[in-house]
Amino acid sequence: MKKSSQRPAHEKMTDEKFMAIALRLSQQGLGHTEPNPLVGAVVVKNGTMLASGHHCAFGAEHAEVMALKNVNIPGTTLYLTLEPCCHFGKTPPCTELIIAKKVRRVVMAMLDPNPLVNGRGRARLRSCGIQTHCGLFADWAAQINRHYLRAMQAKMPYVTIHAGISLDGKLTDKNGRSQWMTSAELRLIAHSLRGEFSAVLAGHGTVTADDPLLTLREAGWQGKTLYRVVLDTQNSLSRRLKVFSEQERFPLIIFSSKKAADQGKKVAHHYFVGTVGSGLDWNEILGTLHQLGIASVLVEGGGKVIDSLIREKRFDEIVLFTSRQLVGGRTSSPLFASGCAGLDQAPSLARWERIELASGTIMRGFPSCSPA
Repeated sequence: MKKSSQRPAHEKMTDEKFMAIALRLSQQGLGHTEPNPLVGAVVVKNGTMLASGHHCAFGAEHAEVMALKNVNIPGTTLYLTLEPCCHFGKTPPCTELIIAKKVRRVVMAMLDPNPLVNGRGRARLRSCGIQTHCGLFADWAAQINRHYLRAMQAKMPYVTIHAGISLDGKLTDKNGRSQWMTSAELRLIAHSLRGEFSAVLAGHGTVTADDPLLTLREAGWQGKTLYRVVLDTQNSLSRRLKVFSEQERFPLIIFSSKKAADQGKKVAHHYFVGTVGSGLDWNEILGTLHQLGIASVLVEGGGKVIDSLIREKRFDEIVLFTSRQLVGGRTSSPLFASGCAGLDQAPSLARWERIELASGTIMRGFPSCSPA
């Protein structure tokens, strides 16, 4: 009689319980681990959680180390939101610690697409007689690590469009003013959103008109480095603008055209790239950011930059902060000025998350069900 490969129901429920804990733990490192992934770990024996850990920041101890370092009981089960590393990087391979601690079983949400790992971690554990199971809550894990997966698999940063718009989809009034399209409540949330990303990006028009710092000021993001990226096609930014300040913690990156009359660098990270149509080449921009170790970018405008990303379908996520106002006006800037030739060509979103607040609505959408 053929033996069933299905796990007992009680084991499946136990696995789900502790993997859910590990996944929630992993999110505590949000915004601090890039370009590395978010990882959570839970150590269990006989249904009792002995220890846990999560990857707190880039270069810090891995989740497995935090969870296992004070556990000296053999025969445990380790729940991991991502396959353990098996190579030397900033830290030693976690597989060797798992083996040394005599863990009996490792349950992973998903494999690590990093070419240095990608199944090798699981194979190393199996070669030492450790039972492994992979795929539990894989979609949840992939959503949490969507920045990392995009950067690792596409060699491009994960791109999120962020915009404050009126109820009728306007970015500005008819005179081109965007301050303030949304409430103070929504602006505070939108500002803190920057901390989830490696970099924030804006165009020449927005930086010149609004003179923003594009930094982080909330207490929860103290010590975090945030890159500021400005698209300045003609290389005409004034060095008196605020984005040129505080560059030690908030390094400035500028992209200009290879055809700009002025080819002088204004900052250390000033790149001259090709153009496509009337704008800079997104392939070159995103490829360069990836090489700098930037895994995710929050795009804050202006209208031309956002329009270009939507038109070329170069975004992975969109977050809209919508006010309760109707702005109207033929000359006010819409979210997607180029438009589409037909409804069958309109960019569509596979999934929405929506939060209703007293002063407006936050909508977070994804053009694909897959984070990669």
